[in-house]
Amino acid sequence: MAVTGMFSMIWHQTFFKPHPLPPDVRLHGQTAIVTGSNVGLGFEAAKELAEHGVSRLILAVRNTSKGEAAKSQILSYLQTLPSSSQSQPPCVIEVWPLDQESYTSIIAFASRAAAELERLDMILLNAGLKLVERRASPDTGHETHVQVNHLGTALLSLLILPTLRRTTRTARQKEGLGPARLSITASSVYGWVSPWEVQRPEAAEGLLAWLDNPASFAKPEPGGGGRYSLSKLLCVMWARELAGRISQEARHREDGDKKGQGKEEVIVNVFNPGYCMSEFHRVDPTAGESGLGKYVAWTAQQGGYHLTDAVVMHPDSHGKYLSEQRIQPISKFVGSPEGKAVQEKLWNETMALFRKECPGPHLEEFEGW
Repeated sequence: MAVTGMFSMIWHQTFFKPHPLPPDVRLHGQTAIVTGSNVGLGFEAAKELAEHGVSRLILAVRNTSKGEAAKSQILSYLQTLPSSSQSQPPCVIEVWPLDQESYTSIIAFASRAAAELERLDMILLNAGLKLVERRASPDTGHETHVQVNHLGTALLSLLILPTLRRTTRTARQKEGLGPARLSITASSVYGWVSPWEVQRPEAAEGLLAWLDNPASFAKPEPGGGGRYSLSKLLCVMWARELAGRISQEARHREDGDKKGQGKEEVIVNVFNPGYCMSEFHRVDPTAGESGLGKYVAWTAQQGGYHLTDAVVMHPDSHGKYLSEQRIQPISKFVGSPEGKAVQEKLWNETMALFRKECPGPHLEEFEGW
């Protein structure tokens, strides 16, 4: 499976050329959040959104000093654009702290968004990491790939939903725009993971508990690179299940015959940004310039094009997986009955974990989900 995936990846990296948003896409009046936006693909995506006229841009970063540096770079870039291309009024860029290893930080971020943002049109959940050695997150004790790439992303995706919904019901409906958007960064390597890794007997009593067990990280099952790939499988499954439950809720509203209801108020998709040369691979030189990346990797800017494409284009992408900037079939395993069973198991375990480890009124809206 990994060998086939590798050849497919090399093919697409070689023959597909990522493209930016069309020049006529203008985002005046809209507000966007990009997590993990001080460097790499997140930075490039934030810059492109600003270039296309987004009025308010939130850089959600772990290190705010680096976030301020990124803000300065984006503002400087905007000044180099022709006056006809510059936002009127100028884009307001803010740097907000967000640490996905901390539930407290995630809850505070979502609460701030609800209180301070008059509208939120789109959010790119891009923050993530890749390690080669096992590490437990100090605040939660969970294995770090699982904590940051899955749990942190999942919790924020839930808590930001009310703000996105409010925007759809008010500003976007009034302006004739579609639903607000939520896009999650995954990777094609999710399809390289053997189904055995999420169906093995040790995970029967609890997939997340097994992934916290150091034995689950030991090579060759699956080691650092494999754990990153597995965490991206969790991202794909979470996004699909979240989208499905949003659709189910919409159907229930339709049955209630409430005015203006019956359709999804938030479009959720998950996407592969491709194999890109960026600081993301700094802990794994074999994936960077000293390895295969030297020959086939895209630039961070080209990777960023996939982020903006996912969150701005494709209004028919709810619950879908995008790669090479178009909707693609999901992997055979994820789309199978067995994969769907693991997906539901992941959802139930994740929600139970949140209710245990970060309980509070912020989760009340999702009772019954």
